[in-house]
Amino acid sequence: MVESMARAIEACRRVRWSDGRPVSYSQDRVALGLHLWSLISGITVTILWISSSSWAAWWVLIPLSIANGVGFEFVARIRLRRAVLRVEALGSAGRALVKMGPGHWINQQINRFDDYGIRLCDRKAEEFQARAEMALASGKQKSAAKYLRRAERERKYSKWARHFAERHPHPF
Repeated sequence: MVESMARAIEACRRVRWSDGRPVSYSQDRVALGLHLWSLISGITVTILWISSSSWAAWWVLIPLSIANGVGFEFVARIRLRRAVLRVEALGSAGRALVKMGPGHWINQQINRFDDYGIRLCDRKAEEFQARAEMALASGKQKSAAKYLRRAERERKYSKWARHFAERHPHPF
């Protein structure tokens, strides 16, 4: 009983780093979204209640809205605590992630997507090359030519993606 009460109290406290500084919701985008959803839902219900207070079922909707907001806020804080533990476990690399702004994060995601596209094209080119060699070994010239064209096309896409990723910096 006491342990569950301590956990409930801990869930209500503000999330802090190990040195005592408060943690910003920008540390974890999902936690920020959950936090904003809890605020927006509460504000929306309050505005609707003020604008049409003659409706009889508000006594049901307001407690549901409060429960919704508190629930989403608890989930956001739990997720933020896990993010803080993950960053602190990474050490100096984790602290570097905290200092990055949203623009750096967006660029990092775009770079990951670029790398994924290049790897995918390279993998497809190798696959088509292997199929072409198998077709040549079995004597199917037409299929081999088709697979060689596809492999060349995938290599061209990979080369284009590399060129684009290197030449055009990302906007942030």
